[in-house]
Amino acid sequence: MATSTKSNKLNYKELSHQLDKGDVHPVYIFTGDQGYLIDEALGRLRKLVLGDSSAFNYSLFYGEDANARDIIETAQTFPMLSRMRLCVVRDADKMSADYLKPLESYIDSPSASTCLVLVFGGKAGIKPKAQSPAVFVDFSIKSADFHLAVVEEARKFGLNITPQAVSALIGLVGEELQPVCNELRKLGTYAGEGKTITPQIVEKLTEKTHFGDVFGLINAISAKDKAGALRCLLELEAKGEEPLSVLSVISWRMRLLWRAKELMQKNVSDSEIAKELKVSPGALFYIRQQEKNFSIEDIRKVNGLISEGDRMLKSSYVPVENVMTKLVLELCDGAN
Repeated sequence: MATSTKSNKLNYKELSHQLDKGDVHPVYIFTGDQGYLIDEALGRLRKLVLGDSSAFNYSLFYGEDANARDIIETAQTFPMLSRMRLCVVRDADKMSADYLKPLESYIDSPSASTCLVLVFGGKAGIKPKAQSPAVFVDFSIKSADFHLAVVEEARKFGLNITPQAVSALIGLVGEELQPVCNELRKLGTYAGEGKTITPQIVEKLTEKTHFGDVFGLINAISAKDKAGALRCLLELEAKGEEPLSVLSVISWRMRLLWRAKELMQKNVSDSEIAKELKVSPGALFYIRQQEKNFSIEDIRKVNGLISEGDRMLKSSYVPVENVMTKLVLELCDGAN
């Protein structure tokens, strides 16, 4: 099933083309901040590698508590009732250097009957040898390319979307595909397949949810208002908002606050800050109000809690309601 590649560095589109052809490599190292694309790629790999035998041959580890020896032993175990097994290590960047070193040795000479995927939240903290069969895949999207990515995702939902509507959607939701795609599903339900999405439709359906409820949740968190934050969370749950979408918007907002604080400390003008953050002057007003409630250290702490919440939400054995309630209470403690 595996074939050679001219380069050991791909972007997500190049990986997609390889998977279309059925090409699977024994080791992938995923990096980048577009979790939606990473999850999509992992889903395609699982279907391609395992077929109907996933219960026997799929193993999931998390870097924070993973042991390199267990990962290697699992990867070297021959698959049952299948040609290959799939091992995924999420949050591999949280593994210590002592654990990553043995993995480098395995990656340089991996099992041909296993596909090992290491998912790094940031830069890959591992350096295979030049002759290693490991393939690096970057799941980042440059700001200049994000508009096109939204158009492509809209097409998958059978939608046409105007350039102005794309800008409006990004301005409201941010440059992460997970919440963008969640909004596109709603827009498709409202407009109907084949319809054209306009800025007016985007603002009508998206602004209320994200500026009202999610930002209300952020405001409550920043004010340490646990009762208010839980009330906002219950409202979001009642409306059927996806927890990962809510978490993505909070994460995106925190990154905006962090960057805004950095720029303000350098006495950058409001117009330049709005341009840098790719937000409207009106949105910048709210960012300015919220950033006052967080220090840089607060934001670091909150981002750590968000990362842990993301991990727990993706663990099928944990009820999402419990995860979100616990997370919101911890976020309230982490603010200020």
